[in-house]
Amino acid sequence: MAARAESPRVLSLAVIAFLIIVLAQLGCRQPSAVTQEEAFVGDTSSHRQLRSRASIVGLRAEATAETFAKVSNVVVDQLSVEKDKISRTATLSELGADSLDIVETVMALETEFDVELPDEETTKLKNLGDVADLIQSKLDK
Repeated sequence: MAARAESPRVLSLAVIAFLIIVLAQLGCRQPSAVTQEEAFVGDTSSHRQLRSRASIVGLRAEATAETFAKVSNVVVDQLSVEKDKISRTATLSELGADSLDIVETVMALETEFDVELPDEETTKLKNLGDVADLIQSKLDK
């Protein structure tokens, strides 16, 4: 009999614990947080547009023509797109990339340039120009 009286209480506590966990997880993600899938794919939300390019990317170097050409070649190879579609302002989503393509492109860029491109840096990127600038800043170190 005592076990039956405790069942609703245990169930209620479990439901409350579950809700606390869910609410805590929802509260942890800030509106400006970006997932790997959103990395330089052309997010156009207004709060991102208002911030300057420097604050978004945190770069100190502009890519050389050679660096951008190498980035372009990697993207062309990875996404099988026409070279004339590549520009500094092009995003991977505009070029037809899905989330797997993005991961593979980042890995190919890391290999091509022998640099590490951590998620916390690539998620700030908006376009191919930003990618090339980030790589250039790593090459200049």
